[in-house]
Amino acid sequence: MDEWKRETQAGNALFEQGDYAMAEQHYLSACHFADIFLMPCADPDGGVAALVVSYQNLAELYRAQGQHPQAMRSLQAAHARLSHALSAPGLCHAHQQALLRGSGQVRMEIMNTVQWLGVSTRRTHQANPAGHSTTRVHH
Repeated sequence: MDEWKRETQAGNALFEQGDYAMAEQHYLSACHFADIFLMPCADPDGGVAALVVSYQNLAELYRAQGQHPQAMRSLQAAHARLSHALSAPGLCHAHQQALLRGSGQVRMEIMNTVQWLGVSTRRTHQANPAGHSTTRVHH
């Protein structure tokens, strides 16, 4: 889990500095480590939290750059990974519960993103005085 923490902290520092390209590389690496730690894991809550945080960080990075479809794909990837892990045979109750909590958290983030995109798109349509259809999303 130390590798995951190092990658996450490095990504966070670079994100704060506005170096999005390098932050993305660290966040992708953190996602990779989180995927490894997810199954099997002596600390189910920690493994699930690492995965959720990793993909949320990546989504936030993409949102900060206006890459909203990519942000959504990151959240969907996290949800898919958690759903797949839930289908593994022989999961203990604690691991199932951790995966369900993480999945619920990511689903809420997806729903919030969809709602935000819908509101932003409606505002763009309403603000267009010529009545032309636009799909550009403002952030």
